[in-house]
Amino acid sequence: MCQRSLTIINPHYKKLAEQGHCSVRRFSLQPDYKITVPCGHCDECLKKRQQQWYSRADHLFKRMKLKPEQCLFCTFTLKPSEYEEAKEKPYLPIRRFLDRVRKHPRFIIGKNRRGKPIYRKVKFPYFFCVEFADGSRAAERGLPSEHRMHYHAILFNPPLYWWQIRDLWQGEFLGHGPDWYTGMGKAVVEPLESMAGVRYVMKYVTKDRKECQYVSDIDARKNGKIIVSHGFGRLSKEDIKIMRRQMLRNDESWFCHYINNYRYSIPRYWKQACFTKEEIKTRNEVLIPPLIWRMVCNRWPRLSLRKKCLIYSNFVINGSYVLEPPKE
Repeated sequence: MCQRSLTIINPHYKKLAEQGHCSVRRFSLQPDYKITVPCGHCDECLKKRQQQWYSRADHLFKRMKLKPEQCLFCTFTLKPSEYEEAKEKPYLPIRRFLDRVRKHPRFIIGKNRRGKPIYRKVKFPYFFCVEFADGSRAAERGLPSEHRMHYHAILFNPPLYWWQIRDLWQGEFLGHGPDWYTGMGKAVVEPLESMAGVRYVMKYVTKDRKECQYVSDIDARKNGKIIVSHGFGRLSKEDIKIMRRQMLRNDESWFCHYINNYRYSIPRYWKQACFTKEEIKTRNEVLIPPLIWRMVCNRWPRLSLRKKCLIYSNFVINGSYVLEPPKE
C-alpha cells in the first residue's frame, strides 16, 4: 500500500478540456475532479508492480501450457560502438534483435518475383528489463566497473534454439572477437530451469527506486525500464469468465488470485478487462471500508477507539494513512 500517494487532477477531465478547448477548472465542482493515485516509485509500489508482472508471466505459462525448459533466460550486453545509441533509446537494440530472429534463414518459405526471400510469420512473447551495473559483480572479480547498461530477458517459447539466439545477439551487438564488457561481455542464453528464473528477472523492476549514484539522473530513470511483447499476459474471453466468477465468490477473493497457494493482487490490466468502471466503483464502496477498519484494528490493537477512528477517517478521506498514531 503506497505511503506517498499523490493527489492529481483527473486525467479524464484534462482530456475533455483539450477536446472542448476550455479550461480544466470548468470541471472543478465534479466530485472526482481530484483523485488520489499511488506514487509508483516507493518500495511498496515497485513491489506491487513486480508482483503484477509476475502474475502476467505465470498466466502466460499456464495459457500456453509451457514447461520452463521451453523458455530462455538471457543476459545481453552491448559493444562500445552500439552502446551510446542503445543507452539513449533502450528499445532499439531489442527491436533490431527481434527482427533478426524473425528473418532467420530457418523461416524462409519461398522467394518473391524479385528473388527476395519470403519469411513465415513468427511471434512469441518476451520480457526485457534494463539494468545499469552497480559494480558489485566487477568488484568480486577485482575489475573496475563502468556501470554499463545491459538487459535481462525471458523469451517464452522462442522458435530457435538457445545457441541460435545467442549467436544472433553476439553477431549484431557484440561481434565474435574478445570480450567487450569489462572482461565478460557476451550474451548469456540458457534454458529456464524453473519459474524462479522469471522471478529473478522481475526483481530488476524494483531497481527504479534504488539509489543509483553511480549513474546520471537521466540513466537512473531508465534503470528497471520494461520492454515487453504486445498483449503480454492478455486474458481470453474464457479467462475473463473464470476470473470474474472467482473474484465475485467472496470478499477475500476480490481483485485477487492465487499462484501456488499464495495470494496476489491482480494487475490493473486485468481489472479493466474483467469489470466495468461502474462495477468496480460499486463493489469497492461496499468492500473497502470494512477492510480498512480491519487493517487499522490489526495494526494498532492497543489504541483507543477515538484514535482508531481518526486513522480510519484520514485514510478514507485522504487516501493515505500515517505510520504513527495521532497524539492526543
